[in-house]
This record gives sequence, C-alpha cells and structure tokens, in this order.
Amino acid sequence: MTRFPVVALAVLALSGCITVQSLPNPTMDIFTFTFSTASEMQAFVEKERQRFDRRQAPYSRICIQWNDKVTVPDFVRVVQDGMTRRGVATQVYQPGSVPADCVTFTYAATRVWEKDNAYLNYATMALQKEGHVLASVAYEPRVMDRWASTEAKLVFLVDQLLFALRSPAVAP
Repeated sequence: MTRFPVVALAVLALSGCITVQSLPNPTMDIFTFTFSTASEMQAFVEKERQRFDRRQAPYSRICIQWNDKVTVPDFVRVVQDGMTRRGVATQVYQPGSVPADCVTFTYAATRVWEKDNAYLNYATMALQKEGHVLASVAYEPRVMDRWASTEAKLVFLVDQLLFALRSPAVAP
C-alpha cells in the first residue's frame, strides 16, 4: 500500500517529456539511399550535358535578390553555378536596391531537419523584369530523393527557369 503514494509522487515529480526514437528501418534506408544516389547521378549527367550544350540563355545578366529567410546554405551558389554554365553573369543584391536594367531572380526555400541532417524540402524560383514574371519553377519534395544534394534537386529547374518564358513548371 505504501508503494502507490511513493510511485505516484515520483511520477508527478518528473518533469519534461519522454522521447522515443524510432528504430532504424534498414529497408527504407537502403531504398532512400538508392533513390538519392540515382538523383545525384542524374544531376551529374545533366551538368555534363549542360556543359556541352552550347545553347545560351536569353539573358546575359541576372540579379539575384538575397533572401535572408532561406536557410539552405548552398542555395544561391547552386543557382549561380547553373546560370554560369549557361553563360549568364549573376549579381547578388539586397532587397530594395535592384540594379538597373537587370532581370531579377527571386526565390524562397525551406529545409527540414531529420536524423541530425538537413535537406532542401521545397523551393520556388522566379525571373522578373519590371514587375512582370517572366518564368517560375518549383521544387516539390519526393520522398526518395530527400537526401540528395541541393544541386541534384535544382540543376534541372535552373535550366528550366532560364529557357521558359511565362510558363510555370513543377519538377517531376
């Protein structure tokens, strides 16, 4: 009988919450790794194709409006690399100080933390000139490529954005 009040007091004295970690799922981990690797290989092939495809983008210079809210560390670098492969010079500027006669690149992106790692979860990108949207694209997450690099997720979209005029597109 005296145990119940002692146990009850001990339970009430505990503060905080209990966390239960999910057990590893080797099958899902292998499946995800395989698809992420396939995404990386596709990105590599696409980058090489872009290097040899001499098609120049219809813009010689694009001004990237810096977005402080985006916490994906390599997002702007990946975009700049994609544009450079197509012969487009880029310039990053702070909001409110748009350089004259420049096509503006705006973006938003989110990342998700899982298993102590972060990955790009969603992104939208648009090209604008004098307040008019010239083109826009979006990356929507696919379950199996979540661990793929930012570059693997955006390499196709940057190219799509550069060559699409007024035609929104979503990543396959």
